[in-house]
Amino acid sequence: MKVQKMALLGVLTAGAIVIAILESFIPSVGIPGVKMGLANIVILIILYELGIIEAIIVNLLRVLVVGLVRGTFLSMGFLMSVTGAVMSLGIMILFYLLIKKFSIIGVSVIGSLFHITGQLLIAMLFLGTGYIFLYLPIIAISAIITGVFVGIVAQLIIKTGVIKKQREKYDY
Repeated sequence: MKVQKMALLGVLTAGAIVIAILESFIPSVGIPGVKMGLANIVILIILYELGIIEAIIVNLLRVLVVGLVRGTFLSMGFLMSVTGAVMSLGIMILFYLLIKKFSIIGVSVIGSLFHITGQLLIAMLFLGTGYIFLYLPIIAISAIITGVFVGIVAQLIIKTGVIKKQREKYDY
């Protein structure tokens, strides 16, 4: 991997980490536990502009570093975050690769829905009850809204061509 690409990935990783940490200090409005998932803007940009492996690495680094910085590493919240991030990115990669009819906004929405599903699965395991899934319809509505927002922002940033210009300039 070229040094320039590594540097760009470092900057994007740092950006995703900072966004995630800052967002963690914003209280949930209306629905407990609901966050915008703004760090996923960076993950979507990496997926669409730099590649699948790069998106996986940055996504996992983001979750790990945020868990360490916030002191939640290996807690229920951390495991919910990891599971949500892995399920979310996994389905986004699937839709990005195989189902070309979905726009980046659609990919973002499906990723958002799978993120909350992964989180609820961990909550179910920790709490020992499937009743947690009664929360799914309510939280799914917010996941769709935030997924649309994240997808639109990622699409707008990609349209600026900033990453494409870097790739062309440094040939990676």
